[in-house]
Amino acid sequence: MKTFLKILLAIIIVAALCGGVYLVLPETAQIFVKGNIQYRTDDNAKEKVDSLKENSIVYTDTQSNGTAKKVDTGVTYGDALTKKSKSTVWYYEDTNNGGFKITFYGTKVSMDLSKYGSDGTYIDKTLKVVFDFPSGGKSSVTIYVGDDQCDDTMKAAVLQALAN
Repeated sequence: MKTFLKILLAIIIVAALCGGVYLVLPETAQIFVKGNIQYRTDDNAKEKVDSLKENSIVYTDTQSNGTAKKVDTGVTYGDALTKKSKSTVWYYEDTNNGGFKITFYGTKVSMDLSKYGSDGTYIDKTLKVVFDFPSGGKSSVTIYVGDDQCDDTMKAAVLQALAN
């Protein structure tokens, strides 16, 4: 009986240490852990993420005369984001309004946005792309390069860089 209690106590201590280490990890590392586990265990999340990965990248191109048009690149989000990142993870979560959100995290992404009308060359940055699907509303895409949220011009440049 003493051996059983020692083994049980050892398991509890190891679990507590793992939980403690997980809680002090930065957000990106936590999402990599949660996303990888979720993708392998949650069929609903896997289905939604796989469906999103098959969508083509579409960006808004503003002409010199001020008119805006949608450009479909024909490149899927899954292919583009996986190609540009060293390591990737997708994380699905339900939102309070009945919709859902899918977040992509990629590491060591390098892009030259000056070719696409935005300032900046990014080398080995993290890339976070948040796809928000509210219930009954219009979906949106928010992009973060490093810790900075992209404005509309930079967002279009990032999407073009991903597609090329």
